[in-house]
Amino acid sequence: MSKMLHDIGEKGLVERILSRITLGPRHVLPKGDDAVAIEFMGKLVVSTDMLVESTDVPPGMNMESVGWKALTMVVSDLASKGAIPILYLISLGLPRSMTLEQFEAFWDGLEKAARCYGGTIAGGDTNEAQEVVVSCVGIGSAERVVPRSGARVGDVLATTGLFGRSAAGLNALLRGVEDVDESLKRAVLKPMARFREGVILAKYATSCIDSSDGLAVSLHELAKQSGVGFEVTMPPVDGVAKKFAEKHGLDVFDLVFYGGEEYELVFTIGRNDLEAVRKALALVNGELIEIGRVVPRSEGITVFWDGERIPLECKGWDHFKK
Repeated sequence: MSKMLHDIGEKGLVERILSRITLGPRHVLPKGDDAVAIEFMGKLVVSTDMLVESTDVPPGMNMESVGWKALTMVVSDLASKGAIPILYLISLGLPRSMTLEQFEAFWDGLEKAARCYGGTIAGGDTNEAQEVVVSCVGIGSAERVVPRSGARVGDVLATTGLFGRSAAGLNALLRGVEDVDESLKRAVLKPMARFREGVILAKYATSCIDSSDGLAVSLHELAKQSGVGFEVTMPPVDGVAKKFAEKHGLDVFDLVFYGGEEYELVFTIGRNDLEAVRKALALVNGELIEIGRVVPRSEGITVFWDGERIPLECKGWDHFKK
């Protein structure tokens, strides 16, 4: 019979976690101390993100994938600022009925993500909760930090990937659709942060944002912070997502602009840097997808879609709205 967390208690769980943590040479304090301390030089970049089971874990997502996603969420924020991850602090709210096997699978997901993105899981906190709650603090370093506020009229508007796949995959999982391209489900169950691309973009981008709240929200936020508008002339429509939408009667526009959780980077760069960035991204198997241009604020945010120019509403995921 599987042991549960209430069988070993918080102290036993903490001991298990500490046994799996290995600190690097830059760490000053030993693991399990009151805080984490490291030797550091450069620009410190800190971000935090929270995963809550009832709102962030769709059907079909196992505990390893939950761990992977929780870390990916915070790495994507660091990547949008051009930061390289150094360490993570993981605070957990866990139900006492969670089995040790489930916890080990969850921690495996965290560790696999940390190995992929770089950085060390260095500590955190534990508590009891009615459902799984994971709060990740990511700490990174950057040579140059890219703001949301630097876009200039005439800049190129671009992304690191196409959109719609995550929203289509989530729709398939919620409806139990089995005959679907595996890449759609993978976009939901094992998303990837554009961490390599973020470091490169930091050298050139005038503004940048993580797109996890949706492409429309990301564009509106960049526009607001930079005091500009955008003209999207080449919407970044994912072909696989488009086929799924057409087959199942979904609105492709909604999937692309209002879907969310794509973990792409949306950014602006000067046109003179376009080819240099494209070549640099190709070296890390990344891609620059030009989708439009920066225009004066008075022109708003518009999209050329099916031969028409339409205004883009600021719609996307909001935890506190119906």
